[in-house]
Amino acid sequence: MSIRRIQIIGLGTVGEATAYLFNKLGYEVLGYDINLKKKSYAKSLEAPTNADLTFICVPERAVASVIEILMNCKVEPPYVIRSTVKPGTTEALMKKYGIHLIHNPEFLREKYALHDVMNPSRIIIGQCCEAHGKLLMKLYKPLGRPIYLTSPTISEVVKLTVNLLRMNIITFWNVIHEICASLNIDTKTVAELVDQVKTIGEYEGGNWGVKFFGRRFDGKCFPENLDQIIEFCMERGLDTEFFKMIKKINQRYPP
Repeated sequence: MSIRRIQIIGLGTVGEATAYLFNKLGYEVLGYDINLKKKSYAKSLEAPTNADLTFICVPERAVASVIEILMNCKVEPPYVIRSTVKPGTTEALMKKYGIHLIHNPEFLREKYALHDVMNPSRIIIGQCCEAHGKLLMKLYKPLGRPIYLTSPTISEVVKLTVNLLRMNIITFWNVIHEICASLNIDTKTVAELVDQVKTIGEYEGGNWGVKFFGRRFDGKCFPENLDQIIEFCMERGLDTEFFKMIKKINQRYPP
């Protein structure tokens, strides 16, 4: 199966970026959105039509209804879900409708979506079958970025995990900022000296966290350090909830 025409359903941030990408890669790109007046890098459609491949880029709550619309319009599968959905959604929809669905998450920043879609850190393809997985691999190959074939459920979990990790890091540094402010020291300097990417990924053993999987952190330093920072925050009248939650969750696991 060769790909010439690509259809994008939903022309919000993700749909627009996806249309931009495939337009740049030389495909004929068609686009449909409820708001027909939206400007797009895709040729605007008044209703979904047949294409070689259809990408669904709508909010999670609308994914199932879009699939029904595509089927009623006799648009040939496979359909590629770019939407962020709960784990198990793609597999459940495949069973419900008896069609091939691929989950292909995006890792875009809203303000820099066009740059990010052309320069992805990696491409995850939650394939419904080997043939359709290879089809998407061929589509993305010109970007020259790492491509990973996996199951739709793993793909869904990867997308959510990336965002959850970033949420936790932002929250963590907000808490550290409160500690630095209480000591009248510069958080930016602390962050530069920590260099979080290397601290987690390279230094002192590397890959911190991903070596545990169901075990608590233990030993002499971590539990003691955690108690130290909780005590310090209490003395300064700072919120200890974040660190106490780490302690509580850690104690759920065996050493």
